Amino acid sequence: MKTNSKKIQFDLDTMYDVADVKAGYKYWFSKLLNVCLSIFEYDGLPASLPQREVELQLQLNGHCVIFLKNGELITTNVSGYDMDKYYQNTKGTYAQPVIGSGNLVFDSYNNVRIFNCSLQDNILDLPIDNSLRTFISRYARRLADVESTSNIYTVNNRATNYPVAKTDKVKDSIIKFFNQLSLGKKEVVCDDKIIEGFVVAPMPHTGSADDIIKWEDARDKILEQFYRDIGVKFRNNKRAQMSDEEVEADEQVLLISLDDMLKCRKEGLAKLNEKFGTNVTVKINPKFDRENYRKESVRYE
Repeated sequence: MKTNSKKIQFDLDTMYDVADVKAGYKYWFSKLLNVCLSIFEYDGLPASLPQREVELQLQLNGHCVIFLKNGELITTNVSGYDMDKYYQNTKGTYAQPVIGSGNLVFDSYNNVRIFNCSLQDNILDLPIDNSLRTFISRYARRLADVESTSNIYTVNNRATNYPVAKTDKVKDSIIKFFNQLSLGKKEVVCDDKIIEGFVVAPMPHTGSADDIIKWEDARDKILEQFYRDIGVKFRNNKRAQMSDEEVEADEQVLLISLDDMLKCRKEGLAKLNEKFGTNVTVKINPKFDRENYRKESVRYE
């Protein structure tokens, strides 16, 4: 086990690169997905069927197949095949290291299929993303791009010149010098011939502190758009009161229909309860409930 000092040193040596768009995308995808996983609240789910697993299937795959296995109701990734007259898959297969593999006939005696929204899995035989995967991915990429740009602006404004080395030996010596300098340590260049192989070129700064603030504001605006699209309302700080017309207009620009998602979940759970004798219910988390927001909004006179 690493001591605390070694852990800290390891963290310093492997410091997170905010400018790395792929790393930023991964970071934001997980953060935004975590927010979306709390949109709905379930009651009555059996212990073998955690809410997290149900919502992961719905939000990332667009459907959740709940089936009976070894006396328990469970869910896992199920790939569909075959189709009916409306191009909906009628069968599915699964393979999982712990529960094994098997085939299912959808909505038969031992399983129920629930969709995330009314798009279901295709439109006229054309595959469609009816999940929240693309929605979350778009916002995660936008946020990663903005933070990368802001970070690059920040780092670039530290330098005043481009260091130019004529040989690898000179380059290594200069890198060592600047590394020690950045850590607040003294460093001496021993070989005076290095001076002959090292020059600096002025670095033109096209950005400013105002540019960085603009990118930070853009980040906040994108986050605000994300929350608006999933039903979390934002009031203008300069005006807390809103009229009924303003609240209604705000609702109309929502990209994600929570009402439709809730309807599809309720329809699927009704089939589950009827088939397996359960009593599972679902509702929108009050934090995302637009009716609550409407009640709390003060009419502007």
